[in-house]
Amino acid sequence: MMGVNAKEKFGRFKFHSIQFFWKIVHDWSFSLSSLIGYNLLVSLLPLILCLFSIATLIFQGDQAVIDNIRNRLINAFPKDEGIADIIDGLLKSLSQQAGLVFLITFCVSVFAGSRLMIGIDDVLTIIYRIRERSAIDQNIHAIKMLLSFIILMPLLLISSSAPAVLTKHEGLAQIGTALGSAIFGFLLFELIYYNVPNRKMLFRNTWAGALAAAIGLQILLSIFPMYVHSFMSNYVGQLGFVIVAVLLFYLFGLVLVIGAQINAYFFDHIQPLPVGLGTLLSRNLDNENAILIDGNLQPKDNTSTLIEGLNPLP
Repeated sequence: MMGVNAKEKFGRFKFHSIQFFWKIVHDWSFSLSSLIGYNLLVSLLPLILCLFSIATLIFQGDQAVIDNIRNRLINAFPKDEGIADIIDGLLKSLSQQAGLVFLITFCVSVFAGSRLMIGIDDVLTIIYRIRERSAIDQNIHAIKMLLSFIILMPLLLISSSAPAVLTKHEGLAQIGTALGSAIFGFLLFELIYYNVPNRKMLFRNTWAGALAAAIGLQILLSIFPMYVHSFMSNYVGQLGFVIVAVLLFYLFGLVLVIGAQINAYFFDHIQPLPVGLGTLLSRNLDNENAILIDGNLQPKDNTSTLIEGLNPLP
Protein backbone atom coordinates (compact mmCIF):
# COMPACT_ATOMS: atom_id res chain seq x y z
CA MET A 1 0.00 0.00 0.00
CA MET A 2 2.79 2.39 0.90
CA GLY A 3 4.56 1.50 -2.32
CA VAL A 4 1.44 2.36 -4.33
CA ASN A 5 1.06 5.70 -2.52
CA ALA A 6 4.72 6.53 -3.07
CA LYS A 7 4.41 5.66 -6.75
CA GLU A 8 1.29 7.80 -7.06
CA LYS A 9 2.96 10.75 -5.33
CA PHE A 10 6.00 10.42 -7.57
CA GLY A 11 3.72 10.32 -10.61
CA ARG A 12 1.98 13.54 -9.52
CA PHE A 13 5.33 15.17 -8.80
CA LYS A 14 6.62 14.19 -12.23
CA PHE A 15 3.45 15.42 -13.96
CA HIS A 16 3.47 18.82 -12.24
CA SER A 17 7.22 19.23 -12.77
CA ILE A 18 6.80 18.67 -16.51
CA GLN A 19 3.76 20.96 -16.68
CA PHE A 20 5.61 23.67 -14.74
CA PHE A 21 8.60 23.34 -17.08
CA TRP A 22 6.41 23.80 -20.16
CA LYS A 23 4.66 26.79 -18.60
CA ILE A 24 8.05 28.43 -18.17
CA VAL A 25 9.08 27.61 -21.75
CA HIS A 26 5.80 28.40 -23.52
CA ASP A 27 5.39 31.73 -21.69
CA TRP A 28 8.72 32.97 -23.13
CA SER A 29 10.07 33.23 -19.58
CA PHE A 30 13.72 33.51 -20.60
CA SER A 31 13.00 36.32 -23.07
CA LEU A 32 10.85 38.07 -20.46
CA SER A 33 13.76 37.81 -18.02
CA SER A 34 15.92 39.71 -20.50
CA LEU A 35 13.26 42.41 -20.70
CA ILE A 36 13.27 42.88 -16.92
CA GLY A 37 17.07 42.69 -16.70
CA TYR A 38 17.56 45.38 -19.35
CA ASN A 39 15.04 47.76 -17.78
CA LEU A 40 16.62 47.18 -14.36
CA LEU A 41 20.07 47.97 -15.74
CA VAL A 42 18.84 51.23 -17.29
CA SER A 43 16.95 52.35 -14.18
CA LEU A 44 19.44 51.33 -11.50
CA LEU A 45 22.16 53.98 -11.95
CA PRO A 46 19.93 57.07 -11.51
CA LEU A 47 18.15 55.31 -8.63
CA ILE A 48 21.45 54.63 -6.85
CA LEU A 49 22.56 58.25 -7.29
CA CYS A 50 19.17 59.38 -5.99
CA LEU A 51 19.53 57.22 -2.87
CA PHE A 52 23.10 58.45 -2.32
CA SER A 53 21.94 62.07 -2.57
CA ILE A 54 19.17 61.37 -0.05
CA ALA A 55 21.69 59.79 2.35
CA THR A 56 24.00 62.78 1.88
CA LEU A 57 21.19 65.23 2.65
CA ILE A 58 20.16 63.28 5.77
CA PHE A 59 23.66 62.61 7.18
CA GLN A 60 25.41 65.72 5.87
CA GLY A 61 26.34 66.86 9.37
CA ASP A 62 27.51 63.42 10.55
CA GLN A 63 30.92 62.79 8.99
CA ALA A 64 31.28 59.43 10.77
CA VAL A 65 28.29 58.01 8.90
CA ILE A 66 29.59 59.37 5.57
CA ASP A 67 33.01 57.82 6.24
CA ASN A 68 31.35 54.51 7.12
CA ILE A 69 29.45 54.53 3.80
CA ARG A 70 32.68 55.40 1.96
CA ASN A 71 34.67 52.60 3.58
CA ARG A 72 31.97 50.01 2.88
CA LEU A 73 31.79 51.02 -0.77
CA ILE A 74 35.57 50.82 -1.14
CA ASN A 75 35.75 47.45 0.65
CA ALA A 76 33.17 46.06 -1.75
CA PHE A 77 35.87 46.11 -4.46
CA PRO A 78 39.42 44.75 -4.57
CA LYS A 79 42.17 47.02 -3.30
CA ASP A 80 42.49 49.66 -6.01
CA GLU A 81 43.37 53.33 -5.60
CA GLY A 82 41.25 54.18 -8.65
CA ILE A 83 38.10 52.91 -6.95
CA ALA A 84 38.81 55.00 -3.85
CA ASP A 85 39.38 58.12 -5.96
CA ILE A 86 36.12 57.60 -7.86
CA ILE A 87 34.09 57.10 -4.68
CA ASP A 88 35.75 60.09 -2.97
CA GLY A 89 34.97 62.27 -5.99
CA LEU A 90 31.37 61.05 -6.06
CA LEU A 91 30.79 61.72 -2.37
CA LYS A 92 32.45 65.14 -2.62
CA SER A 93 30.24 66.13 -5.55
CA LEU A 94 27.15 64.89 -3.75
CA SER A 95 28.02 66.79 -0.58
CA GLN A 96 28.40 70.03 -2.56
CA GLN A 97 25.33 69.69 -4.80
CA ALA A 98 23.18 67.07 -3.10
CA GLY A 99 19.95 69.00 -3.61
CA LEU A 100 20.46 69.51 -7.35
CA VAL A 101 21.65 65.92 -7.84
CA PHE A 102 18.61 64.64 -5.97
CA LEU A 103 16.22 66.70 -8.12
CA ILE A 104 17.76 65.54 -11.41
CA THR A 105 18.22 61.89 -10.46
CA PHE A 106 14.75 61.73 -8.92
CA CYS A 107 13.12 62.85 -12.19
CA VAL A 108 15.25 60.44 -14.25
CA SER A 109 14.58 57.64 -11.76
CA VAL A 110 10.83 58.17 -11.98
CA PHE A 111 10.92 57.87 -15.77
CA ALA A 112 13.39 54.97 -16.04
CA GLY A 113 11.99 53.16 -13.02
CA SER A 114 8.42 53.44 -14.28
CA ARG A 115 9.56 51.73 -17.51
CA LEU A 116 10.83 48.89 -15.32
CA MET A 117 7.48 48.66 -13.52
CA ILE A 118 5.63 48.65 -16.86
CA GLY A 119 7.92 45.87 -18.08
CA ILE A 120 7.18 43.79 -14.97
CA ASP A 121 3.47 44.52 -15.42
CA ASP A 122 3.61 43.21 -19.00
CA VAL A 123 5.48 40.10 -17.89
CA LEU A 124 2.98 39.27 -15.14
CA THR A 125 0.12 39.90 -17.57
CA ILE A 126 1.45 37.06 -19.73
CA ILE A 127 2.18 34.76 -16.79
CA TYR A 128 -1.26 35.22 -15.18
CA ARG A 129 -3.25 35.36 -18.48
CA ILE A 130 -4.97 38.62 -17.52
CA ARG A 131 -6.05 41.72 -19.42
CA GLU A 132 -3.48 44.46 -19.57
CA ARG A 133 -4.14 47.92 -18.22
CA SER A 134 -4.72 50.83 -20.57
CA ALA A 135 -1.60 52.87 -21.35
CA ILE A 136 -2.65 55.70 -19.03
CA ASP A 137 -3.59 53.40 -16.13
CA GLN A 138 -0.40 51.40 -16.60
CA ASN A 139 1.82 54.49 -16.37
CA ILE A 140 -0.05 55.84 -13.33
CA HIS A 141 0.19 52.47 -11.57
CA ALA A 142 3.90 52.18 -12.46
CA ILE A 143 4.69 55.60 -10.99
CA LYS A 144 2.76 54.75 -7.80
CA MET A 145 4.70 51.50 -7.43
CA LEU A 146 8.01 53.25 -8.08
CA LEU A 147 7.33 55.96 -5.51
CA SER A 148 6.46 53.29 -2.94
CA PHE A 149 9.79 51.58 -3.69
CA ILE A 150 11.71 54.86 -3.39
CA ILE A 151 10.08 55.48 0.01
CA LEU A 152 10.47 51.93 1.32
CA MET A 153 13.91 51.01 -0.04
CA PRO A 154 15.98 53.34 2.22
CA LEU A 155 14.09 52.01 5.27
CA LEU A 156 14.54 48.41 4.21
CA LEU A 157 18.22 48.93 3.35
CA ILE A 158 18.88 50.59 6.71
CA SER A 159 17.14 47.75 8.55
CA SER A 160 19.10 45.13 6.59
CA SER A 161 22.45 46.80 7.33
CA ALA A 162 21.65 47.72 10.94
CA PRO A 163 23.15 44.51 12.45
CA ALA A 164 26.51 45.28 10.84
CA VAL A 165 26.47 48.79 12.27
CA LEU A 166 25.19 47.96 15.75
CA THR A 167 27.46 45.01 16.53
CA LYS A 168 31.23 44.79 16.44
CA HIS A 169 31.29 40.98 16.22
CA GLU A 170 32.12 40.14 12.61
CA GLY A 171 30.32 36.78 12.58
CA LEU A 172 27.12 38.16 14.08
CA ALA A 173 27.30 41.14 11.73
CA GLN A 174 27.50 38.89 8.66
CA ILE A 175 24.64 36.68 9.85
CA GLY A 176 22.50 39.68 10.73
CA THR A 177 23.21 41.42 7.43
CA ALA A 178 22.41 38.26 5.45
CA LEU A 179 19.17 37.78 7.37
CA GLY A 180 18.19 41.42 6.94
CA SER A 181 19.00 41.25 3.23
CA ALA A 182 16.88 38.10 2.85
CA ILE A 183 13.93 39.79 4.57
CA PHE A 184 14.40 42.82 2.34
CA GLY A 185 14.40 40.59 -0.75
CA PHE A 186 11.26 38.78 0.37
CA LEU A 187 9.40 42.06 0.98
CA LEU A 188 10.58 43.40 -2.39
CA PHE A 189 9.29 40.42 -4.36
CA GLU A 190 6.11 40.14 -2.29
CA LEU A 191 5.31 43.78 -3.01
CA ILE A 192 5.76 43.14 -6.73
CA TYR A 193 3.75 39.90 -6.86
CA TYR A 194 0.95 41.28 -4.69
CA ASN A 195 0.46 44.74 -6.23
CA VAL A 196 1.61 44.69 -9.85
CA PRO A 197 -0.76 42.16 -11.53
CA ASN A 198 -4.03 43.62 -12.82
CA ARG A 199 -6.15 41.35 -10.61
CA LYS A 200 -6.87 40.75 -6.93
CA MET A 201 -3.97 38.88 -5.35
CA LEU A 202 -3.90 37.03 -2.02
CA PHE A 203 -0.89 36.71 0.27
CA ARG A 204 -1.38 32.95 0.56
CA ASN A 205 -0.93 32.70 -3.22
CA THR A 206 2.15 34.93 -3.48
CA TRP A 207 4.38 34.20 -0.46
CA ALA A 208 5.97 31.01 -1.83
CA GLY A 209 7.17 32.62 -5.05
CA ALA A 210 8.45 35.63 -3.11
CA LEU A 211 10.35 33.32 -0.74
CA ALA A 212 11.87 31.32 -3.62
CA ALA A 213 12.85 34.51 -5.44
CA ALA A 214 14.38 35.97 -2.26
CA ILE A 215 16.50 32.83 -1.77
CA GLY A 216 17.61 32.97 -5.40
CA LEU A 217 18.52 36.64 -5.03
CA GLN A 218 20.56 35.90 -1.90
CA ILE A 219 22.51 33.24 -3.79
CA LEU A 220 23.25 35.70 -6.60
CA LEU A 221 24.30 38.42 -4.15
CA SER A 222 26.62 35.95 -2.41
CA ILE A 223 28.30 34.75 -5.61
CA PHE A 224 28.82 38.17 -7.22
CA PRO A 225 31.10 39.62 -4.46
CA MET A 226 33.19 36.43 -4.61
CA TYR A 227 33.94 37.12 -8.28
CA VAL A 228 34.69 40.78 -7.59
CA HIS A 229 37.23 39.99 -4.85
CA SER A 230 38.77 36.97 -6.61
CA PHE A 231 39.11 37.99 -10.26
CA MET A 232 38.96 41.79 -10.59
CA SER A 233 42.57 42.31 -9.61
CA ASN A 234 43.72 41.85 -13.24
CA TYR A 235 42.69 43.32 -16.60
CA VAL A 236 40.96 40.17 -17.85
CA GLY A 237 38.93 40.00 -14.66
CA GLN A 238 37.85 43.62 -15.08
CA LEU A 239 36.63 42.87 -18.62
CA GLY A 240 34.80 39.82 -17.33
CA PHE A 241 33.19 41.99 -14.66
CA VAL A 242 31.07 43.70 -17.32
CA ILE A 243 29.80 40.34 -18.59
CA VAL A 244 29.15 39.05 -15.08
CA ALA A 245 27.33 42.27 -14.13
CA VAL A 246 25.04 42.02 -17.19
CA LEU A 247 24.47 38.34 -16.40
CA LEU A 248 23.54 39.30 -12.83
CA PHE A 249 20.79 41.61 -14.09
CA TYR A 250 19.48 38.88 -16.38
CA LEU A 251 19.47 36.33 -13.56
CA PHE A 252 17.61 38.79 -11.34
CA GLY A 253 14.94 39.00 -14.03
CA LEU A 254 14.88 35.21 -14.28
CA VAL A 255 14.52 34.85 -10.50
CA LEU A 256 11.58 37.28 -10.53
CA VAL A 257 9.90 35.45 -13.43
CA ILE A 258 10.39 31.98 -11.89
CA GLY A 259 8.93 33.19 -8.59
CA ALA A 260 5.87 34.52 -10.42
CA GLN A 261 5.55 31.24 -12.32
CA ILE A 262 5.60 29.30 -9.03
CA ASN A 263 2.74 31.42 -7.72
CA ALA A 264 0.76 31.23 -10.96
CA TYR A 265 1.05 27.47 -11.50
CA PHE A 266 1.11 25.93 -8.02
CA PHE A 267 -1.18 28.38 -6.19
CA ASP A 268 -3.43 29.99 -8.82
CA HIS A 269 -3.46 26.77 -10.89
CA ILE A 270 -2.82 28.54 -14.20
CA GLN A 271 -1.96 25.83 -16.71
CA PRO A 272 0.73 26.03 -19.40
CA LEU A 273 -0.10 27.02 -22.95
CA PRO A 274 -0.36 24.05 -25.33
CA VAL A 275 2.33 25.60 -27.54
CA GLY A 276 4.65 28.59 -27.45
CA LEU A 277 3.09 32.03 -27.09
CA GLY A 278 3.93 33.14 -30.62
CA THR A 279 2.60 29.94 -32.19
CA LEU A 280 -0.60 30.18 -30.14
CA LEU A 281 -1.22 33.75 -31.28
CA SER A 282 -0.62 32.72 -34.88
CA ARG A 283 -3.09 29.84 -34.62
CA ASN A 284 -5.81 31.85 -32.90
CA LEU A 285 -5.52 34.96 -35.05
CA ASP A 286 -8.33 35.34 -37.58
CA ASN A 287 -6.28 36.09 -40.66
CA GLU A 288 -9.30 37.36 -42.55
CA ASN A 289 -9.88 40.13 -40.02
CA ALA A 290 -6.22 40.84 -39.24
CA ILE A 291 -5.02 44.40 -39.87
CA LEU A 292 -2.11 44.03 -42.27
CA ILE A 293 0.17 46.61 -43.83
CA ASP A 294 -1.14 46.65 -47.38
CA GLY A 295 -1.27 49.50 -49.85
CA ASN A 296 -4.69 48.35 -51.04
CA LEU A 297 -6.25 48.75 -47.60
CA GLN A 298 -7.77 52.02 -46.45
CA PRO A 299 -5.56 53.65 -43.80
CA LYS A 300 -7.09 53.62 -40.35
CA ASP A 301 -7.74 56.93 -38.65
CA ASN A 302 -4.75 57.66 -36.39
CA THR A 303 -6.84 59.42 -33.75
CA SER A 304 -9.24 56.51 -33.31
CA THR A 305 -6.31 54.07 -33.21
CA LEU A 306 -4.67 56.11 -30.42
CA ILE A 307 -7.91 56.27 -28.41
CA GLU A 308 -8.40 52.50 -28.76
CA GLY A 309 -4.85 51.90 -27.54
CA LEU A 310 -5.24 54.16 -24.52
CA ASN A 311 -8.65 52.75 -23.62
CA PRO A 312 -8.89 49.09 -24.66
CA LEU A 313 -12.20 47.30 -24.60
CA PRO A 314 -13.12 45.81 -21.18
